[in-house]
Amino acid sequence: MITVKEAILLTGKNNVTVRAGKRGLYRKIRWAHVIDHDDMRHFLEGGELLMTCGQVWPHDQASEARLLKGFLRHQISGILFATGRYLDECPPSVLEFGEKYGIPILEVPFHVQFIKITQSIHQEIMKREFRKKELTAQLPSELAGELRVANSGKDICRILAQHFNCPAIITDPTNNVLDKVIPTGGKRINLPNLLDHLSKILHERLDNNLYEKEPSLQEGQPIKVPTKTCPYALAVPLQIEENYPRTLWLLNYHQQLEEVHSHALEYAATVLVDIHLNQQGGGVTSKQFKVELMELLFENPKTAAILMEDRVRKLGLAPNENWMAGFVLPGKKEIPLSLSIEMDFLSDECTKWIDETDGIGGFCEIYEGRLTLLISSSLEYSVIKNHLKDLYSHVQTIYKQIVPVLVFGKMKKDWLSLVESYQEAKSLTPLVQFSDSAGGTFFAEESQKELLLYGGMDSAKAHEFRNLILPDELLSERGSVLYETLKCLAAHNYNREMVAKALHIHRNTLRYRIERIEQHLGDSLSSSKCQFWIQIALTLESLANQTHGPTFETEIDENKEEVVLDPIL
Repeated sequence: MITVKEAILLTGKNNVTVRAGKRGLYRKIRWAHVIDHDDMRHFLEGGELLMTCGQVWPHDQASEARLLKGFLRHQISGILFATGRYLDECPPSVLEFGEKYGIPILEVPFHVQFIKITQSIHQEIMKREFRKKELTAQLPSELAGELRVANSGKDICRILAQHFNCPAIITDPTNNVLDKVIPTGGKRINLPNLLDHLSKILHERLDNNLYEKEPSLQEGQPIKVPTKTCPYALAVPLQIEENYPRTLWLLNYHQQLEEVHSHALEYAATVLVDIHLNQQGGGVTSKQFKVELMELLFENPKTAAILMEDRVRKLGLAPNENWMAGFVLPGKKEIPLSLSIEMDFLSDECTKWIDETDGIGGFCEIYEGRLTLLISSSLEYSVIKNHLKDLYSHVQTIYKQIVPVLVFGKMKKDWLSLVESYQEAKSLTPLVQFSDSAGGTFFAEESQKELLLYGGMDSAKAHEFRNLILPDELLSERGSVLYETLKCLAAHNYNREMVAKALHIHRNTLRYRIERIEQHLGDSLSSSKCQFWIQIALTLESLANQTHGPTFETEIDENKEEVVLDPIL
């Protein structure tokens, strides 16, 4: 098998654009297949890269939803669209589907021939499978069988070391040892110094561009490291992905390494790559499982009552603990950033926070366009709140471009009541997300008055309510200066001296503006009743101007954010 990313690089000069689902680029492709009718579900076995020009793609939402649900059930590797004739662009619902479940959605121009793509993919798959069978046939059956079922780098090192009675080691690019097994009774060695020495010789060979003189120096094949003294060494440099290079070593002080050692090391390297890709795929599957769990809980609570306990336990969460739902949102920021960069950063930090904070469990995942955080804990509510405030401070400290806003519903004793906590956070979000340029952490427990007053109000009603309080003259473009002055007055408790300094205007200018504002309001700004309604109107502003939380669909459609993988890289 090959990965989606490797398949993209095989397409030669026909650059493929990744439109969505880039975190699934390491899904493995079992085969590539063209979609030739509008219900492919019955012809799938899993791991297929599906390709379509859009001619038979469903036009109604219900049929499209059924088709995508079938693709998800069979765990396809990705979908490639050829656009420009039957489809002008990838369907928005498919982009959302790909981003949500980590399934790559790819695009090529219509003129690109599918036969070229399938041919290159299938040839590479067959070549790899044939090479694996060749290697298996040349190895002792017991060794091949043990390597085939290895589950980790440690397993691979143990199997090689035991079979050949010599050290087997896996290192990273800086020669740090990640896994090693050294048989007992062997020669004592200074492993760090030895690996630095051998690695230097290895990279000299690679850097001297000896591939043309020595055809054996091909990616994935073992390289003999020539040394004047023992040990004899074989190495396989592996570029599994950009940030995951590894080198697999076999050392021997007693005899020259022979062909069987080379075949074993090459086969072990293919197993090591598969282990890593399976782990990557497991991470994508875990994300999918969490999203499906939230859909079940928040959209089908009756069904959730039957199925949730088992699913919660599978995620390692104790169903008898306290529960809370909330959002981690990017607020106002100094430098505009890509939505996906913000989401990835915030998600990573929240996951790290959950893993490293004693007494805190749960997970974070993107749901309905927001980074949703579900927390399970047996800690006191006040302690959990302090931990969340620490998370906010940490994020703001290490990534100053983002001013995060954390919004949480009330703590619940029953995990089925998480939907209530989620709805409370959802109602509170538009009231606080842009209310303070400094961001912050907000709790429904502390904002009950606001939730009672505004919680059931949508943006249309909030807009209507605000317009009833404030006259058109202040809300029009001509009245913008007076409106900003009114907001500054409210923010400074109507202290005229402080407002004049904040606006950098003379007090006489401020007095003139206040007179104009009072004429439009028909009331004095010193009136407590007038001040009360002004505060209501200003609080309604963020709610009146709210749009739905940023989704991946709007990110892709409006910002045109995309990933293009150049085959020459």
